[in-house]
Amino acid sequence: MVNAKAKKLINNIGIFAIGNLGSKLISFILIPIFTRYMSSAEFGQVDLITTTINMLLPVVALSIADAVFRFAMDRKSDKVAVFTNGLTFAILMIFIAGLAYPILFALNINYAKYILIYLCVGLIQSLLQNFVRGVGYVKLFALNGLISSLSLAGIGLIRIVLQHGGVSGYLDALIISNVASIIFLGVFGKIWTFYSIITLNKSFLMLMLRYSIPLIPNAFLWFFTNDASRFFIVGILGLTANGLYAVATKIPTIINVFYTVFSQAWQISAVEEYEENRHGHFFSDVFNANAGLSFVLIGGIIVCLKPIMHVFVAASYFSAWEVVPALLLASLFSNLSGFLGTIYLATKQTIGIMKTTVLGMILNVILNFVLIPLFGLQGAGIGAAVGFAVVALVRLRDIKRFITLKVAWVPLVTSLVLLIAMTMMQLVLADTGLFLYLSLAVSEFILIIINMHFLLRVKR
Repeated sequence: MVNAKAKKLINNIGIFAIGNLGSKLISFILIPIFTRYMSSAEFGQVDLITTTINMLLPVVALSIADAVFRFAMDRKSDKVAVFTNGLTFAILMIFIAGLAYPILFALNINYAKYILIYLCVGLIQSLLQNFVRGVGYVKLFALNGLISSLSLAGIGLIRIVLQHGGVSGYLDALIISNVASIIFLGVFGKIWTFYSIITLNKSFLMLMLRYSIPLIPNAFLWFFTNDASRFFIVGILGLTANGLYAVATKIPTIINVFYTVFSQAWQISAVEEYEENRHGHFFSDVFNANAGLSFVLIGGIIVCLKPIMHVFVAASYFSAWEVVPALLLASLFSNLSGFLGTIYLATKQTIGIMKTTVLGMILNVILNFVLIPLFGLQGAGIGAAVGFAVVALVRLRDIKRFITLKVAWVPLVTSLVLLIAMTMMQLVLADTGLFLYLSLAVSEFILIIINMHFLLRVKR
């Protein structure tokens, strides 16, 4: 029988899945369409712009959206004060960011206007999303993802497919989808009822910033760890290669979709569980189940990788499949690191996140610098995987200061070895046809057997 904590986690996962899976399904449908109307160089440029903006979002607003979520989660918190102080600060930072436009224009930065507008609407959208999730509007939060994706699809088809807008068309679609998200959250969340200027309080804002400021370098470095390879690829291999890499990263997002669904629900459960019982088995059971599900999903993707790529992208992008297995492993370690990072957030020990991410970033940059010239795009995938693996291992050791976490090392290592073996099969046995797919299928079956126990144990 499912216990109350697991039941709440599973229910929240189901709610978030409806919004996330629907929105990501739309995104997956759009990729093969957009890659047929955009060159790999154009796709690479869009990827570089969006990566840069996502990296700047927490820096510009001092990660205030994360503080809004965490403080709104506190049972005795004043939700109006949390939202009012958070939103007011975000708007102030938007005005300050706007002062950078003349500088960007003078430096002749491509798409400077788009960059600033996308940055500003992204700040507001992120804050609203975090607040509605923090106050428990999980259905609204989940549905918002679907609304945003439908807007992206509609505007994208008009601007890219019908009007051949290229890079600017894609950026138009991204900006308008964020605006649609802001309107949807504002109207249906009745967000104006949570804003009262009389609750502005410098001391309370400083308390929120003391929580969020250590997250600034972490968020910045996390994106840098994850996406620094883009800058190395553009500098060493060019925009066309970055376009191939950008397409390759879309396949691991299948894993990231499931983890995002889980993570959004888990953050709520983690805070509640830590407040009630930091020495229970709940953290351990969920961690092992999370790892087990990730292994099974990644194995399944590797089995179907080439057929997926044939359908998923235009022929000129097909060679990107070779880097996908390494990126899948990077996604695995990234998600496990993110799970452990949630524990830092629950305990409000955010400095620990920053320290561990710095280590991963340094290693990732070194590996990119060394491996990309030697192995091309494969070097970028390997560097990302190793960087996130190190972060996960260091966090595993560090969080023992806060909670008891028992990792099932034997199944975890065995599953990892199997995934690496499946990757090697794809690369070495590429022309063996039926034998290759039979070997991959058997390996996937073994992965399921190894990890099924952990998925069932969550129900204990």
